[in-house]
Amino acid sequence: MTGFDYAVLAILGLSILLSVMRGLTQEVLALAGWVVSAWLALNYAAAISVFMPAALPNEGLRYLAALVVVFCAAWLLTAIVRITLNQFIKATGLKPVDRLLGVFFGLVRGSLFVVLLVLAAGLTGLPKTDLWRNAMFSPLFEQAARMSLPWLPEALAGRVSFD
Repeated sequence: MTGFDYAVLAILGLSILLSVMRGLTQEVLALAGWVVSAWLALNYAAAISVFMPAALPNEGLRYLAALVVVFCAAWLLTAIVRITLNQFIKATGLKPVDRLLGVFFGLVRGSLFVVLLVLAAGLTGLPKTDLWRNAMFSPLFEQAARMSLPWLPEALAGRVSFD
């Protein structure tokens, strides 16, 4: 095993540990909260920017302020829902099951993060090093990265190389 393998194991282990501590519902709702908040901010900031104080010197700054306000408000609302649901899960005694299911979420999230790092490494000379070539996990994650190339912009995908 090389440093690459130990790094992969550390990333997967930390992701799984975090998901076990928080539970599947917390993890899924947190992710959904970020996505929903970003979507709302991007789609409604322009409409909200007209309500921003005139003391903000230009339209761009008012738009940015509206973007932040909408994002934070939406994120806080989703956090309240997440906390309320977590209390319900604790009260019903389902927390152990929720934590067990969190293991799978943590494994998937950690694996996706490693694939992103492998894609980034494909833009460098790292895949040509012994650290990479002698690693036990590099072929597995390299294959997953290759499978994701069709979903990347061509300008980026064309620059990723593992040879």
